[in-house]
Amino acid sequence: MENNNYEIIAESSTIEKEKIKLNREWAFWENYATKEKSGTGYCDLLKEIYTFEDIISFWQFWNNYPGNDTKKIFYNGEYITYFFKEKYRINALNLFVKGIRPEWEDEKNAKGKIFMLEYEITNNKNDIEQFLSAANEIWSKLLIYLIGEQLPYSENINGVRFVDKTKLGKGAVFKFEVWANKNMTNKDEIETLKNFLSEHFKSGIIVKNIA
Repeated sequence: MENNNYEIIAESSTIEKEKIKLNREWAFWENYATKEKSGTGYCDLLKEIYTFEDIISFWQFWNNYPGNDTKKIFYNGEYITYFFKEKYRINALNLFVKGIRPEWEDEKNAKGKIFMLEYEITNNKNDIEQFLSAANEIWSKLLIYLIGEQLPYSENINGVRFVDKTKLGKGAVFKFEVWANKNMTNKDEIETLKNFLSEHFKSGIIVKNIA
């Protein structure tokens, strides 16, 4: 029996890769901290986990990545989650231009600047959960601004970080960081980026120099 309720599509539509390709290639990184004190160096506790160059690849990663909900990986007001057989805590997420490591020692970060948004939250489970829910939106927004080149003077921005600096028993501290390269020296440009971040993320901005 013939069914006339649907249409057979002879050819599927495809999207040209050049139309979804981003201006720059990107790499997502995780920072780890050990549960016990060890001699493991910072470089050994930093791992590149994904690279992409187009918007569809980004969303495929982000929609399936457990870290897109930071309540599952950062301090949640009750406990710190440890991962892997090594008992690593994930204490920072990073998105940087591919080929640039999210560390001061990388020569492409040297003599640049970090624009920092810092939040100190009372060590209360409800307060921290409420903050992390809002922080997920901030972080997602910051990632989209970064890869979409929507931040002021984006050509001088190497990457962004979301850092959990919490120490048990000492309150919760979280930071968002925007890392600019050494070409970000003009005072007006610095002020423009500060104002943009302050306006869009409702926070005061601290600027510090990278050695």
